[in-house]
Amino acid sequence: MLEEQNKKKRGGARPGSGRKKGMIQKLSGSEILKQIQRTTGKRFEQLLAEHYMESMLRHDWQAVRDYEKTILAKVVADKVDVTSNGETVGAQFVFPQRELADWSQIPVTITTDAKDRS
Repeated sequence: MLEEQNKKKRGGARPGSGRKKGMIQKLSGSEILKQIQRTTGKRFEQLLAEHYMESMLRHDWQAVRDYEKTILAKVVADKVDVTSNGETVGAQFVFPQRELADWSQIPVTITTDAKDRS
């Protein structure tokens, strides 16, 4: 019975735990990037490019692939704006003003005779 009571106390939300409402994040990504620049004298983007090139010169192909995946993920994320559902947000389509020449002869409606479907 004592064992069952101890199990009930494990997991789940606990009163007073977690970040309090209105608290700010103590460590932000921008602060990390600023500190890297202050420490190294170079912007993070420059360091990333240099380390990528060094990996290529060392023939460290695993590191090169990791850099490429990371860089490509950022490039794609910047190019495609998606919702949490994976659906594109604000997609804009530009349709040509004139139909393709091959399609201009296709009738808008096509009728069929139900007898012909047998």
